[in-house]
Amino acid sequence: MATKHFPKWSMVEGGIQIKLDLSRFDKQYQKAQYGLDGDVMTSMVSFMPMQQGSFVNVTRGASAAVQGSGRVYAAFSPAGRFLYEGKTMVSEITGSTWARLGVQKVLVSQYSGKTSAKENLVYNKTSHPEAQAHWYDAAKERDGKAWVKKVKKTAGGGKRG
Repeated sequence: MATKHFPKWSMVEGGIQIKLDLSRFDKQYQKAQYGLDGDVMTSMVSFMPMQQGSFVNVTRGASAAVQGSGRVYAAFSPAGRFLYEGKTMVSEITGSTWARLGVQKVLVSQYSGKTSAKENLVYNKTSHPEAQAHWYDAAKERDGKAWVKKVKKTAGGGKRG
């Protein structure tokens, strides 16, 4: 016999009833989520490709607009998908990396014609020497433990593990 109720969390288990009101922690949790979202975005930047900074700035702006929601944009704008995946996209008509407005782009491996475009992107590392595909994963690998530690501290825990 188990009954669970949300959001003020009550639980009935074997005749024992427990009611917890965790709303007093809402501000701490909200602050922790806001901080985590910002830290994730900041950590990703050094792994993101950058030539002039517009892609990074647009992605930062989109993430800032939703900061605190638990969502972070790793790659924003039309260029975001293929930059994040590290794959070249070409016009489905011409096989060129440049496509006219409104023309669909596909991965090189999906293009049925002949193209000189390479399958994998090669990132310019002048501005960001660590630039690579899947930069969220790289940032998480490097900074993930620090993110968790900071969230625990901000949310009111962090004394254990």
